[in-house]
Order: sequence, then C-alpha cells, then structure tokens
Amino acid sequence: MRGMSAAFTTDFLVAFALVAIILVLFGLIINLYSELSTIKKRYKKMMGGAEGSSIEQMLAEHSVEVNQAVGEYKKIQKQVDKLDDLVRSSLARVAVIHFDAFEQTGQGLSWCVALLDRNNNGVVFSSICGNETERSYVKPIEDGRAAASYKLTREEEQALRQAMRN
Repeated sequence: MRGMSAAFTTDFLVAFALVAIILVLFGLIINLYSELSTIKKRYKKMMGGAEGSSIEQMLAEHSVEVNQAVGEYKKIQKQVDKLDDLVRSSLARVAVIHFDAFEQTGQGLSWCVALLDRNNNGVVFSSICGNETERSYVKPIEDGRAAASYKLTREEEQALRQAMRN
C-alpha cells in the first residue's frame, strides 16, 4: 500500500500544481481583459474627437484648412511683392541744396533738388538765379548717375550724394 500512497501523493501534488497554475493564468487573463477594456474605452473616446467627429475627420478638415491658409499666404505674398515694387519705385530720397550761382547775387537764391526712388533712379532739378534772369534744368538720374548726355554741376552732384545717403 505504501507504493500506492506515494503515487497518489505525487499525482495529487501535480494536479494541485496544475490547478494553481490554471488559476494564476485565469487571474492574468481577467487582468489583461480588464486592461484591454480600459484601453478600448480610451481609444474610442480619443477617436471620437470633438463634437462626435473622429480624429481622421478632424485631420482631413485641418488638412483642408492648412491648404486654404497656404493659398491665402501665397496671395498675400504676391500682394506684398507688388507693394514692395511700388515702394521701391516711389519717391524715397530727397535732398535740397541752396547756393550762390553768381558772386554778386548772394543770398543763396539758386537751388537744386534731387528726387530719387530706392533704386537711386529719378531726377535733379536745378534753378540758377541771376540778377535779371533765371534758368531751370532737369536731368535724369539712373542708378545714382546722370545719363551720359548730361553733366552734373558740383551742387547737383552734392544734392545727388546727399539724397542717396538718405
């Protein structure tokens, strides 16, 4: 009988160990199921998004909005470029020089004015005043220099340099 009880005890211990392992595994399965359920709830909540829309719908809508914003940005950039061109070609630099063209007249009645854009293009106006006469001149300026067919006086050069410094 003794041999039988040892076998019975061994079989009982093996069976007990198997039941214990099954119970531990069953507990782990229940724990995993609980965690999976929690993750599913969080996922559904996240995917539900705001106002019942899903994240995919929200991303699609945001993508459309971004594309519209990029289109608007490009339009605005074109307008800014046009305005920049307009500003570059508008009157931006001015200088006035008064001087005595003739020693006997005094009082600095003669003058010249340089009017330039930001690209140093424009004109130099001059008025030479004498006792009984006055003459006016206009000379075109391109890239900060008088056209080849015009020679600037010392005062006109001074007005041009002063305007380009402004």
